[in-house]
Amino acid sequence: MIEIYYGDGKGKTTAALGACLRALGAGKSALFISFLKDNSSCERHAQSGIVFYKNPDKIKFLFQMSKQEKESYACWVRQALAFAFHADFDVVVLDELLDTAALLKDGELAALPFDPRREYILTGHCVLDDLFKKADYITYMKKERHPYDRGQCARRGIEF
Repeated sequence: MIEIYYGDGKGKTTAALGACLRALGAGKSALFISFLKDNSSCERHAQSGIVFYKNPDKIKFLFQMSKQEKESYACWVRQALAFAFHADFDVVVLDELLDTAALLKDGELAALPFDPRREYILTGHCVLDDLFKKADYITYMKKERHPYDRGQCARRGIEF
């Protein structure tokens, strides 16, 4: 099955982590790959049993990356995806994957070899029609209010 959590609201990553914890409680295995994020998110330090794929130590926002940095990061994305689709996990989270489409060739994400025996959870901000057509679950998260709008930075342990 393919689950998609998308939109500008808070909770996409949190929902994906909750799904991993539920799977672990049922004796399943879970892989979590974060895209466009570094290794500083606190969930990586919890003793949960979720396997976290190593991210680059530092990463810029897409709009801050040079062309060369985007090309280099696109190579990392492809390596992470190759691992995700060849590793043996019951649940595979591809957090913020939807937002990497701008780095990859048209149709590259739609061509991913989803295994029907596994649960895939994809998150991000945008709609990718080809992936959304394949999805079994789609949840849209809409922001109505967020502290960032008042200038408050993301808080460690809450937003990351």
